Formats: sequence, structure tokens, C-alpha cells
Amino acid sequence: MWLYRFGVPGAGLIVFLGMSWLYTFGDRGVYEHVLTLYGIVPFGSPFLDISGWLAVWECARQGVDVVVANPCDVLHRGYGSSPLWIAASAIPLGVRDTTAVGWFLNLVFIASLSFLPSPRCLRELILVLAVTLSTMVIFAVERANPDILLFITILATGILAEYRLSMRVLGYSLALVAALLKYYPITVLIIVFRETPSVFVAVSLLLLACLGVFWAEYHGEIARGLSSIATGPYGTDLFAAKNLPFLVGEMAGIAAEPSRWTSLVQSVVAGGLYAILVGSSVAICRRLLRSGELRAAIASLTPRERLFLVIGSAVIAGCFFAGQSVGYRGVYFLMAVPGLLAISRATSPEIRKLSLGTSVVIVLLMWGECFRLTLYRALEHPGAPEMLAGLKILFWLLRELGWWWTISVMLTVLVDFLWDSPIARWVSSRFDHSISRSPRRIERFF
Repeated sequence: MWLYRFGVPGAGLIVFLGMSWLYTFGDRGVYEHVLTLYGIVPFGSPFLDISGWLAVWECARQGVDVVVANPCDVLHRGYGSSPLWIAASAIPLGVRDTTAVGWFLNLVFIASLSFLPSPRCLRELILVLAVTLSTMVIFAVERANPDILLFITILATGILAEYRLSMRVLGYSLALVAALLKYYPITVLIIVFRETPSVFVAVSLLLLACLGVFWAEYHGEIARGLSSIATGPYGTDLFAAKNLPFLVGEMAGIAAEPSRWTSLVQSVVAGGLYAILVGSSVAICRRLLRSGELRAAIASLTPRERLFLVIGSAVIAGCFFAGQSVGYRGVYFLMAVPGLLAISRATSPEIRKLSLGTSVVIVLLMWGECFRLTLYRALEHPGAPEMLAGLKILFWLLRELGWWWTISVMLTVLVDFLWDSPIARWVSSRFDHSISRSPRRIERFF
């Protein structure tokens, strides 16, 4: 049905054109108010992030060291991503082209959503629309963040993975370029495990060789840029595995002051809680896989549904454990949600509840900044009772637990993918063959 196929990108296009008209021809105060209601702090002009990356090219062409500070950027931000982008500064684009590049990038992004697996019923359509029009996605589009460019590249990787070997290798090459631009997309290359052992080894060696050449050429610049990667408080829109344990550790350290054991208490609490959370995630993953029903539901997905579920899960989980990521990186949930909703069509009631519930949690996470800032504004109202201030902590705790649950489900998807891969089956067959031969060896020995 055309509504399910094109309803989501159509709604995205309407919102984008509406906000663009409001900024260009309407009341910019209303434009900024809408962003504020969404949980996005207005900057004053759109496409801020792609403007910063274009400023890198502009100043690099002038011989400026843009890693520490970039005078061509409106905020003088330093550049902390890959030096490969700087190496492409010969492309004749600069800050003056921000609007054109931002428009083009966002329109291609919106159009690319039509290549994702389509919803099949009204409930799925509503949930996918809620994800597409969420704070995380609107934030990425309003800033024209380069992650949108990487999203498009990775989407192309997933589409090419459905065709013959030469096209799949082209897709892996695109994923490699994305990884060399911003590092975290390296997790997308987990899909190489879909290949036969011989192809897997050949492609892996080629990818490793490219990574080795890149490191040999740019390791100095990479080390310099890593210090500029964004970090911040544990209670904002930054998502990471360390948010929950580290903030609780800080609270424990504050409670232990002025004892000389303050730092030790903080480290023990943070480390212990982190280990508990990881252990709980592993236990959830193990339990879901042992039932067999989830694995059967995943196996029933179409190739595209399963592939994008794996890709989205790999990127989100990788970012979650690698360090703090700004909320707009949640755009990769767009790849994972269609697969989760497809699992909710399973015959097992438990699996339906699991996948549908996880999809709802993802929707809430993607709107999280809208909820958080709305709650904070309400509690800061002069008439708000002081006793309700604890709602901030409760909201933060529920949000972080929601992240850990979602990541646990995504890890389950990834483990199932790896376990069902040709490489795993080949290793298992070699291992079983070795065990079957060992009794005869023992008999001959005695």
C-alpha cells in the first residue's frame, strides 16, 4: 500500500518544508519556539553542524590548523573527526554553501527513508512516524549533522548487500569510507560475517590493509583529534553505557566526602555498577536466545528487515559502549525499528510483547530530550512543589534503564546474527569434527 511505503518519507518532507518555510518566510520566533518544544536549543540559524564541517574545508585550504580551533567556523569549534575529511578540502565548498548543502543533504536523507522496510499495518506506521519525527531525528536534520551523510552511506551499504558479490564489496567499501570519516561506522562491517569463509577472509584482509594504511598515514592527526570528541554531563542528551554507573559513582563520592576514601568509593561504586549492568545485559541476551522463539522470529524476517535490524543494532550498541554520543546519532534507530516491528508479527505472545515493548521504549528514548526539558521547565515554575524535584532523578533513572534494556535486545540480535553466520557454522563444523576424531586418537594412544 502506497501509504505504508511513502507515508513516512512524505511526512518527513512535509515537516522539513514547513519548518523551512517558517524560518525563511514566517516568524523565526515561532520557528525557535517549535524547536524549544521539541527539546532542541535553537542556535539562530539552521544547518549549524554541516556549516562547521564546511568551515573545516574552507580554513584547511588556507593552511589553518583546524584541530584546535577553526576561525572559519561560527563557533570556532575545533575539529575532532577523521583527517580524511581535511584531506578532501580541495572540494570547492565552504561556509557560504551551507544552505545549499544542508538542503541537499536533508532532502536526500528524507528520500532515503523510502528504502527502509515499510510498515505493514496502522500500528507500525504510527510507531515508525513517531520515530521519524522524534527529537533525535529533527535535531539531526535541523543541524544538518554529518551523521546524516553517514546514515545515507550506510543505508546504501545495506541495500548493496542484497546483490551479487561485486556489489556487496562496493557496499563494504562505502561502509569503510564512512568508518574512516567518523570511526564509529566500523561496526557496520559486522555484516561481512554473512559471507562464505573464503570471501570473509579475503574481504577482511582487504579492509584491514586499508585501515592499516590509513593509520600509518594519519595516526598523528587521529591522536590529536580524539581530544576534541564531545563529552559532557551524564544527565543531558548524551547517551552512553557509562552514564548510569558513573553518575551514581559521583553521587556516592559526594556522599563519602570529606573522607580520604572518596575517590576509591566513587571508583568502586561506578565500576561495580557497570559490571552489574553488563552482567544483566548478558543474562537478558542469554535468556532470550535460549528460548528459541526469538531466534525463530528473527529468522522469519525478510533479508532487508533482518539486515537493517543488524546494522542499526550494531551502530547504536557500538556507540553506546564506545563513549558518549550526542542524541542525533539515534537516527540509526530508523534502521532497527522496522525489524523489531516485523518481529512483533510473530505467533508467540511473549515475542510480540518483547519486540513491540522495545519499539515503544525506543520511541520514548528518541523523544527523551523533549520530555526531559519539558519536565525541567515545569519543575522550575514558581508554583511547582519542591518535593517534586525528585522527578528529575526518577526520569533520568528510567531513561538510562530504558537504554540498557534496548541495548540488551540489540546485543541479542547481534549474537543471533553472528551465531547463524556461515563463519560460525564453519568453525562449529571444524570443532565438532575435531571432537569426533579425538576418541579414536585416544584409543590409538592406549
